[in-house]
Amino acid sequence: MRQSSRAMRQDAWTTEDDEILADIVLKHIKQGSTQLAGFNEASRRLGRTAAACGFRWNACVRKQQRQIIELAKEERKKSKSERVQAQMEGGDLDHPTATLMSWAQVLRFLRQEKNTAQEWASRWRSAERQSNEWKNRYRELQEEYRQTREELNRVKANYETIAQDYKVLVQIMERARKAALLDETQLGEGFMYQIDEYGNLERVEHEPVERAE
Repeated sequence: MRQSSRAMRQDAWTTEDDEILADIVLKHIKQGSTQLAGFNEASRRLGRTAAACGFRWNACVRKQQRQIIELAKEERKKSKSERVQAQMEGGDLDHPTATLMSWAQVLRFLRQEKNTAQEWASRWRSAERQSNEWKNRYRELQEEYRQTREELNRVKANYETIAQDYKVLVQIMERARKAALLDETQLGEGFMYQIDEYGNLERVEHEPVERAE
């Protein structure tokens, strides 16, 4: 089997190979990537397997680059902090990796929420005033209804009294009319009519009046 142009090497590691491996892995550490990704890239650069690059890193290069690795990690933290701060101060929130709102956007959002809350509070106060007005109007109508009902009851009572009085008056007039139809003969026989205290006609006997000759 032919070996490709990128056949994996089996010879010893040189100082230059170690430097290339260190540069690649440190770059991935600074960028927040993984060491495994660095091993894969170094594998392509050096013509070795990723496992060989990882073994060389752990066995030799990492010990030599201990201080540089710590600096790379600090740089990674600083870079990450700067990215977060940039997002909070107005970063591109449309970016797929953006998860935070900028302070300006937070303030704008809070102002919008405040305006919305104030608008709803104003509507609530207006509705409450209108409700109170309707309640007052309802109480006024209740009072008007009570007064009207009392007036109606008084009118009904007056009507009943007047109707009874009218009925009694009609009865009296009818009795008086009948009494007026009595001829003088009947009156001459000693009968007279008078109205008692209850409005009734009663016949009163009296002695006949002697006519003058």
